[in-house]
Amino acid sequence: MLELLRDRLKGRPASPFFARLAAAAPEKRYLIATSARSGSTFLCARIADYGELGFPMEFLNESYISEFDRLFPHPNLEDYERYIAGAFASRQGIFGVKTDWWRFQEARKLGLFETLIEPIDLIVHLRREDFVAQAVSLALAVETQVWHGRDVHTDGLDAWHNDVTYDAAKVKAHARNILNQEYHWRRFIAEAETPALDMTYERVAQDVDGAIRSLANAFDLRLGARPAASDAVRRARSRTAQAWCERFREECDDFVAFWTEYRGLITAA
Repeated sequence: MLELLRDRLKGRPASPFFARLAAAAPEKRYLIATSARSGSTFLCARIADYGELGFPMEFLNESYISEFDRLFPHPNLEDYERYIAGAFASRQGIFGVKTDWWRFQEARKLGLFETLIEPIDLIVHLRREDFVAQAVSLALAVETQVWHGRDVHTDGLDAWHNDVTYDAAKVKAHARNILNQEYHWRRFIAEAETPALDMTYERVAQDVDGAIRSLANAFDLRLGARPAASDAVRRARSRTAQAWCERFREECDDFVAFWTEYRGLITAA
């Protein structure tokens, strides 16, 4: 999909609409290296509340690019980069991108959006310690297409999850996808020689402001007063997800034990 979007946008002339925007590249770039259902949306929403660290989003996601193409007057690829860098960096020039491994690799292979992701000054590896809960959450989100409580204006998702049939094979497939991404992110970070922070869903859920302070400290940036939470993203509860986790751990205990031991050491392909 990224290749199709590249081909659609790259041949266009630059739009006069974007010529008015400053062309300066970000001063500092950080990458939130993650996978689905890791708490990245919650973390990024809270980063945006502060403002000093920019407004990180999934700028490599094909849905973001398609929406940009739909909303603005015939933009090209350079217009997209110019707009994103100008609109979502902080006043200090700090800019963040969050992405999963697959989109990051595809963008690099296609040579897309280099001004947004190169050079990378800091990598934040955001992962979830409980990969079973992450895989279950992803399975339910894919089946219902309800990804966050804000999508349905409620803190409880059981009304949508109750009608989904439990499927251990699908949970395993999502778990392998998550574990594969984690393996590749670890290899990339080890080889990148770029400063890195390791964050977990569990830590972010417990103390998101502490996690953001760690990010600011990595840039030697002093944050201002703690802003009021916008409450744009809340953790949505699901008894269905909890029941699925318990059932999966009981029925697929060998799978869970194996990947608990070898997680990050081998691919899950």
